[in-house]
Amino acid sequence: MTETSGDGNNQEKIKDFLKKIFEEKDVSKSEFIVAIIGNIIILYIVNNLLSWNLSFITSSFQDVLWIFNISICATIIVNLIFLAYHPGWFRSLVKIILNILSFLVCYYLYTIFPFIFSQAAYTIILKIILIFGMVALIIASLIEVLRLIFKVIKS
Repeated sequence: MTETSGDGNNQEKIKDFLKKIFEEKDVSKSEFIVAIIGNIIILYIVNNLLSWNLSFITSSFQDVLWIFNISICATIIVNLIFLAYHPGWFRSLVKIILNILSFLVCYYLYTIFPFIFSQAAYTIILKIILIFGMVALIIASLIEVLRLIFKVIKS
């Protein structure tokens, strides 16, 4: 095999990868309904964690509750809107906003860290997970920005 054919194969793989990222996916309304129900359940859980007296959650959890509530309520509202209106460009735009809110949730959880564990390893692991989460949300947002640009240019 020559180097040129290997390069062509790599270019084809890159082209297929980018095509998968930018292709419009079919979305059913049931996905939005499930997301709404799931987020309502999460909203209830998050707002009642302190009253459950879990040993590893400190009272400083109250300091991050506001961003949790904003993020979860925004997700519920967005999914309600998606039931009626969800063109690709709009979904990308809204996903960027939701990713920013999710990033803020991770950031405040990391900086305030309202948890106390009996073993330091759990603290380190959770902080690493939060850092990876923030990095993943940045990458996801950048991909959504590219999708949005692609969709706007395409239309």
